[in-house]
Amino acid sequence: MANPFRWCRMSHDCVLQINVVLVVVGLIFLLDVLSHLYLKVVMFPGLRLYPVALRPWLFWVRALTMVAYILNAVLGICMARHPSVLKFAGYMLIGCVVLLYTISIGVTRFMYRGRFEFFVEMLVLQMWVRNSLGKVEVEFECCGKTSVVDYQTASSNRTWPIGCCCGEQNCTGCTSKLSKYLWTIEMDVARDNIIVSVALFVAMIVMVLHFKDVQSLDDTGDLEESSELAVDDSDAKE
Repeated sequence: MANPFRWCRMSHDCVLQINVVLVVVGLIFLLDVLSHLYLKVVMFPGLRLYPVALRPWLFWVRALTMVAYILNAVLGICMARHPSVLKFAGYMLIGCVVLLYTISIGVTRFMYRGRFEFFVEMLVLQMWVRNSLGKVEVEFECCGKTSVVDYQTASSNRTWPIGCCCGEQNCTGCTSKLSKYLWTIEMDVARDNIIVSVALFVAMIVMVLHFKDVQSLDDTGDLEESSELAVDDSDAKE
């Protein structure tokens, strides 16, 4: 009887290529994690409160998730060349854990926009109090927390940094501009993890189909070997 699922058979070359793609994708998004960490160190150093995408624990989670993602893809490459039950079980187990983390990170970026605005305000306030907002003002062409008025109050005994737009008309505050910019980072994190999740899910389906085919071929080979042995025994008895 013909196998009704013969159309979805996966060759070892297909599994190999998909996992090579996963390795490349993982390396690209690991570099994205490092670029966000570099941004935090250069632009917002030494603060106590950050939006979630710039918090140290999330950097660790994202980095370790990407490392596990890459190692799992390497295991998939080994599985394509020399399949075994142990490698398949390890691939699926690690894949499920990584899939859980990437989906969680990606989806939760959309769930706290209100709190995100609060964290951005606190970030700007911390930099204003520490008198370290100048680099942001020059880089983002903004002035003060809300506008140039922050420098004109009686309690503010400071001048704006050279190169910022505080002396120009329509120069907005840094809170609104940083909110837009840091929200794009949140969306970058969501995008990266959603792409990784989809790619890993597809790879896991391909791996299941490939392993099913390998097991079928092994079973067929065992049956053929048993038949040949039975025929040899019959010939020997005759």
